[in-house]
Amino acid sequence: MAYMIRRNTDFDSFRNLARFVNNFMAEPEFDRELMGFPLDVIENDKEYLVKASIAGFDPEKLEITYDNNVLSIKGEVNEEYEDAEEGKYHVREIRSGSFFRSISMPQQVDQAAISADTENGVLTVHLPKKPEVQPRKVEVKAKAHKVATGKKVVDAEKPDK
Repeated sequence: MAYMIRRNTDFDSFRNLARFVNNFMAEPEFDRELMGFPLDVIENDKEYLVKASIAGFDPEKLEITYDNNVLSIKGEVNEEYEDAEEGKYHVREIRSGSFFRSISMPQQVDQAAISADTENGVLTVHLPKKPEVQPRKVEVKAKAHKVATGKKVVDAEKPDK
């Protein structure tokens, strides 16, 4: 009877470490469920735009609130039950159920002017900045300058007498 002895080499340890790190850094599926849905926050001079991917969600069932600089979006997707005529699911990734996301906004927003719209499965929430936090362009005015000529000071804008 022969026994096979396998020695653990440094290369095997490195490979195990690499596998551990890759598995640790991989995005687990449950994180996507906790996150809700992907969104982007964009800032320009006049407003913040929050764009959220809500494909498959009924816009009528969305609830958007803004309180203490926190934007909250929640809603629900009706669950499709397995239809015996269609067959048995082998992979089921289309989400259903309720979802919720909230995000802190960096500056005060004009709450009375918040609006939202949807197009092609993308929700866009417009959060206008209050006028006092919007950038303001300051105009620089040039004053008349005086030019010294010899012993006499002459105003550059007035004709010489």
